[in-house]
Amino acid sequence: MKRREFIKSSIFALGGTALMTTGCSSKRLYKAKEQVARRKFKNITVPLLGLGCLRLPMDGKNVDMIELEKMVDYAITHGVNYFDTAYMYVNGKSENAIGDVLKNYHRKDFLLADKTPPQMMRSKEDVRRVFEEQLRKCKVGYFDFYMIHSLRPNTIENYRKYEMFNQLMEFKKEEKIKYAGFSFHGSTKMLKELVNEHPWDFCYLQMNYFDWDVAEAHQQYDILKNAGIPTVVMEPLKGGNLVRLSDKAINKLKEHYPDTTPAEFALRWVASKENVMTVLSGMSNLQQIKENIDTFVNFQKITAEEEKVAKQINSIIKEESEINCTACKYCMEVCPKGINIPVILSLYNEFIPPKRYIAFLGRYNMLDENERGDKCIKCGLCSKTCPQNLDIPELLSKIHTLYSDIKSGKIK
Repeated sequence: MKRREFIKSSIFALGGTALMTTGCSSKRLYKAKEQVARRKFKNITVPLLGLGCLRLPMDGKNVDMIELEKMVDYAITHGVNYFDTAYMYVNGKSENAIGDVLKNYHRKDFLLADKTPPQMMRSKEDVRRVFEEQLRKCKVGYFDFYMIHSLRPNTIENYRKYEMFNQLMEFKKEEKIKYAGFSFHGSTKMLKELVNEHPWDFCYLQMNYFDWDVAEAHQQYDILKNAGIPTVVMEPLKGGNLVRLSDKAINKLKEHYPDTTPAEFALRWVASKENVMTVLSGMSNLQQIKENIDTFVNFQKITAEEEKVAKQINSIIKEESEINCTACKYCMEVCPKGINIPVILSLYNEFIPPKRYIAFLGRYNMLDENERGDKCIKCGLCSKTCPQNLDIPELLSKIHTLYSDIKSGKIK
């Protein structure tokens, strides 16, 4: 028996508490006694919680690799070994960053998901070129899960024109991917078409207890469930909006469940759906990792009474919010002026409906002048990439006008 096999067999023999060595590195980790819940998918088990690599910890403009290594170490030792990245995440830095950390682990000890960007393709050859580049950046020989990224009205043409599904099937035959899927940000009608076109292995769907009814997530989830296509949940916290609840919404939750946090409540809600394979959370620091893992250790499904509370919180959110932004930052990746769009839209939702104008003014003033809404040139690139189909130039103009009116005293 090889030394590594001996070590691993010893781990399992001792209940997983022995030291284990991973990959070819000298990194040593303890496998924690408390492991997150898992679900069966095909011939593997998948953690019910996955680490989304869209909102990685940052040190200025670069990924904070020290913090990321701590996050991944803690995640894997507690059974969270599903990592999701994409070509454009963190301005193209996400794949390299997670690859640099995961190279310290044995390949079979983690599940890696990546995405091909249809909007960037200009030929069929581009699909393979980008795919091979992604393998190199992630420092792996194959992806466990690979998908067409963000299928919606302005990307579906390239997806069909360049026969992207067929190319995924070629990668599968070459054993460079195990499962082929797509992430979705379109209409219910479009989802029905896609589901009927090809035998998909899985689908990424934006789903949370607010979007369940507001954004037709319920109907779309049912389409996938009826087609036998497992769902991977995106935006379970709605870009953090279901964590940053208003006082009124928080009080409603605490009235019934004083020891439950908004994040725990939202994560348990989506994970309780039977067709959900895993729930992705874009965690940005070790503390968030620890809190979310606690939710999925000894996981408890949502109750009928909690469902009622979720609907009550929804009603409050609808009363107080106006702009359906999840802070995915796709808009910022294409904005030629570098406008801080997600922050501006978030400031509006947080301060304007409740008429907290002075607080809004102070927070807006903290933005660099080059990041403000008046720098928008109305090119429309942001709206074309927005998964929520927001008219961002119009919203930026509206919000900056409000800012000017509040600043001048017209609105008090």
